[in-house]
Order: sequence, then C-alpha cells, then structure tokens
Amino acid sequence: MAATIIQFPQQQSVAFMNLTQLINLASDNQVVEEYAEIMAVCHEEGNFKPGEIETLQEQIRTRRLENARPEEKPAVIPEKPGLYCYTPEMGEQKPKCQIEAERSYYGRHYHINTPLELKGRGIKKDGVKEAKNLRPNYQYMDGWFEYTVTERAFEKLQEQYTISQELLLD
Repeated sequence: MAATIIQFPQQQSVAFMNLTQLINLASDNQVVEEYAEIMAVCHEEGNFKPGEIETLQEQIRTRRLENARPEEKPAVIPEKPGLYCYTPEMGEQKPKCQIEAERSYYGRHYHINTPLELKGRGIKKDGVKEAKNLRPNYQYMDGWFEYTVTERAFEKLQEQYTISQELLLD
C-alpha cells in the first residue's frame, strides 16, 4: 500500500491578514509608514509565518509608488495656433496637435513630427516614419514626416499650426 501525503492548507497569520487589508486601504504615504512600523514591531515579536514579511514589504513598496503617482489631468484642447507644452511627470496629458516638437540636443533647432508636408526657409525634411521602426506606443506616427527646423522657422510654424512639446523634469 502506497503512502498518501496529506497537504493541509497553509494558513496565514492574523497580523499578516490584518496588515494586508489595512495597507490596501491606505491612501496616504504617512499612513503606509505607520503600517510599516507596526509590521516591524510584529516581526520582532515573531507574529509572522515564513515569507509573510517579504510579501508585506513588497505590498508597502507598491502602495507607496501608487500613492506618489500624480492625478492625471485632462489634455488641453488646442483652440488656436501656438505652442502647447505638457509635463507627463505632473500628470498632464499630451494635447492633440498638428505637430509634435522637441528641442535638439544643443538647443539650436527643433525636431518635429507631423502628418503635414511642410516647406519653407529653415525647414529640412529628414524622412518619413515607418511602422517597423516605431515602438508600439508610437505606431500612430506611421507615415508622418520628420523635419529639422530652425528657431525662426519654428516661431513661424507656431503662428500657423498647433504644436505640442513635452517638457521633462530633471
């Protein structure tokens, strides 16, 4: 007769279950810090089963990051030609504009992407974007034109078109 192994369901400690529920409800990082201190005291007293403390630490880290994330603000709706800047780190959304621009590395000119064909002084066409060369979140740019424009040409474009520019915090 073969031996049968009976597996009992592994139960979690009461402290672990309570702290898990409290951390899930915490909407402020100050409250999360208090729960982290309670977790440390319970750990010193030996109230956790193996593996529970690591699970709680990961849950606390995740909750801190979620609480630190800014609220997303609705995108600005461009009503007239001009430059519309946005900062994603502050929860701002990219406005729907005719042209997307970014400053060059040395700041002497701009790189712009647009579905429009542009011509004029200070505007140099660099190429056309292809889907195979774009990341998944930039697939909407398939077929768009890439241009390098001088500062003066960029000022002229601002008078005629809506332009979005991403500003990143350092």
